[in-house]
Amino acid sequence: MNGPTASDKGILRPQEAVRFIDLRRYPQTGPLGRYVERYWSVRWDLPEGASYESVVIPHPCVNLSFMPVIGAELHGPGVAVSRHPLTGAGRVFGAKFRPGGFTAFSGVEAAALADWSAGAANLLGPEADELNAIVMNGTDEAAVRVVSRFLEERLPEGSDPRYGRLLEVVAAMLEDRGVTRVDQVAARFFMSPKTLQRLFQDYVGLGPKALIRRYRLHDAADRLAEDPGADLARLAAELGWSDQAHFTHDFKDVIGFPPAEYAAQCASAGRELVIARR
Repeated sequence: MNGPTASDKGILRPQEAVRFIDLRRYPQTGPLGRYVERYWSVRWDLPEGASYESVVIPHPCVNLSFMPVIGAELHGPGVAVSRHPLTGAGRVFGAKFRPGGFTAFSGVEAAALADWSAGAANLLGPEADELNAIVMNGTDEAAVRVVSRFLEERLPEGSDPRYGRLLEVVAAMLEDRGVTRVDQVAARFFMSPKTLQRLFQDYVGLGPKALIRRYRLHDAADRLAEDPGADLARLAAELGWSDQAHFTHDFKDVIGFPPAEYAAQCASAGRELVIARR
């Protein structure tokens, strides 16, 4: 399984983000691609006195991040949006594990991962801190090579069939947005909802319902960024919510404000981008 298990969506107000950050992604292939979905790099160079806060709806994945000053860290899947205030110039490089991939790779219990962070050296050895300096002083392409080699040296032996099954389920959930309920997923893969729930808790640390909702929120935020004037009731129905009220509740619960307010922010950011390009 080297196909997609996480989308490239999730950055809020993308019209605004492109003015301040340079985001690049690099796929991981080969045996390590069973556990690591891709690498990513974010660069910024803001004028003196300027600041920007990048806000992201997190994916249900663990990220291994390399940063100046802070060093190498591991971050579990977040429950709410993550906020990253930026000033001056800088760069962060990271490896995004697949949903459940870090537990299958490392053996760390998934139940401990939600909203969790730790120094990478605590789990991957002191070499992680040494690697941070190499990554920060090189190009993205060099970082992909050295981080891949570092992780490949720690690949687990053998194949875990339960993790393989999880990847099949997650890929289907990502690809088929017609799947809106846990019982639909369970029936499609010939397992009981309880068995499916246990599989996700063992590897991801979040239930399948949480992943379905997260993927739909990615879609909703993406659609509203493209079309801030979209009819919210119709959008809710198209993305599988029972009604607009449930859509608004779920959106606000994770993102912090209702979809109508987010749509207004995107419309404002779009107007500012047009003015900036004139």
